[in-house]
Amino acid sequence: MKKTEEIKTISEIVSSYDIFFIDLWGVIHNGVNLFDKSLDTLAFLKKQKKKIFFLTNAPRRSHVIAEQLREFGLNEEFYDYIISSGELTWLNLKNKQNQFKRCYQIGPERDLHLTEGLDIEIVNDTTKADVIVNTGPWGDDDTLETYKPILNKLIKRKVMMICSNPDKKVIRGEKFMICAGLLAEYYESIGGIVQYFGKPHKQIYEYCFNIIEKDSNIIVIGDSLDNDIKGANLQNLDSVLITDGIHREVNNNNDVDKEKLDGLINKKNICPKYFMRKLTFN
Repeated sequence: MKKTEEIKTISEIVSSYDIFFIDLWGVIHNGVNLFDKSLDTLAFLKKQKKKIFFLTNAPRRSHVIAEQLREFGLNEEFYDYIISSGELTWLNLKNKQNQFKRCYQIGPERDLHLTEGLDIEIVNDTTKADVIVNTGPWGDDDTLETYKPILNKLIKRKVMMICSNPDKKVIRGEKFMICAGLLAEYYESIGGIVQYFGKPHKQIYEYCFNIIEKDSNIIVIGDSLDNDIKGANLQNLDSVLITDGIHREVNNNNDVDKEKLDGLINKKNICPKYFMRKLTFN
C-alpha cells in the first residue's frame, strides 16, 4: 500500500488542486460549533480562486444544511456548492413516487422534510410501509439494540431500506453517536435490501462530476476512512484525512501517532494521500 504523507497546513498542497470536496461534520464543525480555523481556511481557499464543494452525508436537503451553516456563521461566500446525501435521497424518492407510496421513516423529526413536496405518506405502522427511509436514530443516546425489534418486523415483509447517511458513527460535540449506516448494516445482515446515498457510494460523486469541468484537479478532505477516503480511493481522487474526527484514537497529544495511523490504514486497506490533524491553512 502507498505511504501517506503528513502535511501541517493545506497551503502546502493548495496549488496542486482546483476543486476541494470537503466534508462538514468532523472537518468544518462538530455538530454544535465551527472548528477554530474553519472560516479562515475556507476564506484562504476562496482567495486562491478554488472551488469548494461541501460533500456531506447529512441526511438533510442542501438548503436545510445551508441554513444550519448560516446559524454557525458560515454563509455562501465561503463555498460554492453543498451536495448532501439527503438531497440525493429526496431526488431518488421524487423519481420513485409511483413505486413508494407509504414510507416508514427511522430518524428524528427534523429529517421528515425528506418527503416534503412528494406524494409519499409517512406511516407509523410497519405493516403498511412499502419503503423505509433511514436517516439515523430517533434519540442521541439510542443504541442499535433499540432498533432491532423494528427492523426484524420490517424484514419479514422484505421492505426495502433507503439509507440517507452511510456513516455508522459521528461525534456530536465530544460525544460519539450511532448513525443510519449502523442500522442499515444490521438490516443487510438479516437479509434486507439497502440502497445507500452518500459517501463512499458513487452517486454523490457523479452528481458533482456533472457540475464541474472535465480535467479538474480534485482533492477530497474528510475525517472518515470508511466514507470520505474510501470514496476518494474508489474515484481515483487524492485525499486528506483529518485525524481530529472519528479516528482521533491515532492522535497523541498534539501530534499524530504515525504507527497507529499506519496500522489503521493497513487494517482497513484504505489510504489517504495526505493526513493532517486539523484543517488549517497556517
